[in-house]
Amino acid sequence: MSVTVMEGVTAGSHSPIWIIPAALVDQDPTDGTYSIPLSVLTDPTVVQIDGYLDAGDVSVSRSPQTRTRQRLSQAVAQNVVIGETVDVTVSAVYDQQAADGAAINKAYDAMPKGAEVYVAQAFGWFSGDTPTTATKIDLAKGAVQSRYKNQPTSGDEDLKFSSVVSVEQEWADVALTAA
Repeated sequence: MSVTVMEGVTAGSHSPIWIIPAALVDQDPTDGTYSIPLSVLTDPTVVQIDGYLDAGDVSVSRSPQTRTRQRLSQAVAQNVVIGETVDVTVSAVYDQQAADGAAINKAYDAMPKGAEVYVAQAFGWFSGDTPTTATKIDLAKGAVQSRYKNQPTSGDEDLKFSSVVSVEQEWADVALTAA
């Protein structure tokens, strides 16, 4: 029996991430149709932020919400998952001294505290290519809970900020449609 070894897709330049203002999405993806219009992702107000990030600068934390249940027939109480808390933390470069609207601050400007946003990521899609109807994305809808400037830990690192998006809903493998 022979084993076929599969080549992987390198993460570098193959995991673009966009911040989408929530107002651009007229309707969330629904069961069975997991799609949004391609025009949402290519809108000029959408910011592609992967050029502002290093590996490890995006993290997703998941915490189950549970309650205890013990029926009369159960000798041991049981934790039952009733929900989940999901947060997306993004750390990206910025320059506090740059002029308003400067290119270095597009990621910073896209994620102010209180903003309603969608975070989209296309694993395996080349970052330099414009998305098409062949592109699939993972999509998370949420509110920016905080935005703060990180303290440098060494003299040779880039100045960065972090924003935490509290996720309200998420969808995997969302198609981009032409209409």
